[in-house]
Amino acid sequence: MTLCEKPVPCSVCPLAESCTLDQERHAFWLADHRLAQIGRRILVLSNKGGVGKSTVTAHLALSLARRGLRVGLLDADLSGPSQPFLFGVEGTRVRASAGGLVPPEPAPGLKLVSSACFLENPDDALMWRDSYKFEFLLGLVGGVAWGPLDYLLVDMPPGTGGELIGLRELLGRVDGAIVITTPQRMALLDVRRAVTACRDSGLPVLGIVENMSGMLCPHCGGKLHPFRRGGGEETAMAMGVPFLGRVPLDRRLLEELDEGRLLQYDDPGALSSRALEGIADRLVMAQIAD
Repeated sequence: MTLCEKPVPCSVCPLAESCTLDQERHAFWLADHRLAQIGRRILVLSNKGGVGKSTVTAHLALSLARRGLRVGLLDADLSGPSQPFLFGVEGTRVRASAGGLVPPEPAPGLKLVSSACFLENPDDALMWRDSYKFEFLLGLVGGVAWGPLDYLLVDMPPGTGGELIGLRELLGRVDGAIVITTPQRMALLDVRRAVTACRDSGLPVLGIVENMSGMLCPHCGGKLHPFRRGGGEETAMAMGVPFLGRVPLDRRLLEELDEGRLLQYDDPGALSSRALEGIADRLVMAQIAD
């Protein structure tokens, strides 16, 4: 059967209903076509909810874009999409064009796509089987007009299940995974499982980030560690993977995030900002070294 090589997904093609070509084959071809223009592909994992994975992913994407790099952010947490909210573009929809689906660009050099960009109501819940999740992710990878990118960051859902397996297959070459944790032992148990899952699937672990690692007391300015400290680094050493750094709690950043104003937060002197900028620097240096 003849392969269609139109750079648009079948879902927005006006000829789709009468088309007799292999639409499933076209979807995979289109994904390969898009991925050929994308440099480093990085998955951001947590294997546990509530550790700040989406926040770290958003901040890293913005940090890379502010360096003049072309960045795509794929929110693969289909049932709990939060990236549009963090960037203040909740309710913004993707639009169709001759080159494919056009994603929102919340900041210069940053393209964002999420299942939230397709919902009529932000309170709607997606209750899908893994097979339909795979089909939808295939549509996001191939249907979106990403254009040339230096980085594609994928904000993964918690766990090591269907989405991880599916995206590992869809993306083909994945340059590695960043694993996010908090310092307490309960989170670290799941981090070890995430590292093992990556190794079992041949996915390089770029490193572990210890989030919520201490804070400054708003009264005396002293350092506090409500969730302990150092567990992420100890686990990285024990598992033989790099430790990328600690990100402390930052009350003002949390307030901005809670209002969906990540783009308005610009405090290079804050401990959390310096830590995340350092992690972004290490990612860039790793790419140069390659």
